[in-house]
Amino acid sequence: MPDDVIITDPWWDLRNPGESEQEQVHAITNEMLRETSPGHALHGMPFAVVGRSDARDDVLLKVDDRWALVHLTWSGKSEVPPWPTCVMFDSASDTQQALALD
Repeated sequence: MPDDVIITDPWWDLRNPGESEQEQVHAITNEMLRETSPGHALHGMPFAVVGRSDARDDVLLKVDDRWALVHLTWSGKSEVPPWPTCVMFDSASDTQQALALD
């Protein structure tokens, strides 16, 4: 799949419909909405949660036709940009390389 990312350990693929995955998607979505404030690159942008890292507080999002690797603070409150930090990728292959380095 040239336009998709393969999620491997230490990452969790949250695109599966299981209850555990959906609970994590819900928690990550809520935290993203709390943390991103006006001025942040992802503030107000629609996104889909794709995965989360077991090794860090990083999450992988799909934002339109791009990918975003986001480091959440899990503070439960609005952050001052650039927090949560975010790196955008234009392709699945670039995203895949970044995940391998994470």
